[in-house]
Amino acid sequence: GGRVEVERRRAVRVAVGAAAVGVGGEVITGPGPDAIGPIGTEQELDLDGGLAGFVRVDGVLITLGTAGLFLLIGAFLLGRRNLQRLALTLRAPARLFADTPFDLRLTLHNKRSLLDAFNIDITLHLSRQTNIVTTAPWTSSTSTVKLAGSIPGRGSLLEHPFALRSTFPLDLFRHEASGHATHEILIYPRPLVPREFFTHGALHDSSLLPGVTPGSAPGEPRGIRPWQPGDPAKHIHWPASARSMSRLRGLRIRENDPPGFHPQHCTLLFHSFGTSGELIRADRFERALSLACGSLRYLRDHGIPTTLLADFLDWQPLVVTTRGCMANALVALARAERAKGTEAHDLLHALDKVPPEHSLLLLSDMPTQSWSPFLPKRPAILIDIKQFRYGHKQLNRSKT
Repeated sequence: GGRVEVERRRAVRVAVGAAAVGVGGEVITGPGPDAIGPIGTEQELDLDGGLAGFVRVDGVLITLGTAGLFLLIGAFLLGRRNLQRLALTLRAPARLFADTPFDLRLTLHNKRSLLDAFNIDITLHLSRQTNIVTTAPWTSSTSTVKLAGSIPGRGSLLEHPFALRSTFPLDLFRHEASGHATHEILIYPRPLVPREFFTHGALHDSSLLPGVTPGSAPGEPRGIRPWQPGDPAKHIHWPASARSMSRLRGLRIRENDPPGFHPQHCTLLFHSFGTSGELIRADRFERALSLACGSLRYLRDHGIPTTLLADFLDWQPLVVTTRGCMANALVALARAERAKGTEAHDLLHALDKVPPEHSLLLLSDMPTQSWSPFLPKRPAILIDIKQFRYGHKQLNRSKT
């Protein structure tokens, strides 16, 4: 009986194999008609298990893909939200000289109530000359950045463009926002004193009439000497006196040389006339304004009244005698634009306006040899535009 059973199983296996192989050796996916009984049941169970495994693996991938999609959408929306309702304010001096260090504060305001701001990169174009780049890592309500530096050139601007950038969260998307920080900054030219002022007797030679010397104007410091009866108290040198009295000695007096020559009045004539063939350079115009600024400050510090006569002011005289007049002149220099079309007859007509008792100073953004042959025979100081070359300081940053 056992032998008959073995033979029967072999016959069934042969029948199943014959049903699985078709003509030409092609595999037929379905079972043959003779594959009945327990063998057919086992194949159906195997196919059902494979299909169930495939569905199970594909479900995991779909779940992960859906989660990734929701993560990308959430990161994108959260990144956009991170830059919404943010404002930037600027605190800086309203009046300053170019290339002079000053303190600056940037404050980022978060006007949202439900979400703080994270990792905000700030780029501020200060007066359209200096780019300030800093980062506010976390801003709940306000975040302040303190800076110390300088602005290289003159200018006058009310609005300063800025850009906010963020890759929060996960650095998947880069979002940007822009705006303008409103704060008026008036930048005066960098003052440069012409070297012609330090030539011995230059101001005297540029005047047609004798000058005057204020009675209270001191000369150059000579040294320190012991106190003598009759010396005024305002001439006491207190630091030297303290050191002297600590050694059981007397007071010390600051002694000055007699004051030098001061003209009665000076006229600074600024023009942009030059013969054809000379290049018009913007840097020379800025340098000429710096020399004009330095000249006005030098004469004002020495108590010499000065009149500014310039083609960019339409040849309207600007008298500088007091501190307020000096401030007005600095504002005019900060906002000056180069005059176009100044001719020789305009220069000669302006020279006729200068009184004979004034010391004449001539300054231009063109080389001296291009306009000096057209001048009348009158004593004057010709300021050379090529005497200075200067750069600017770097902007230092510190965060709080």
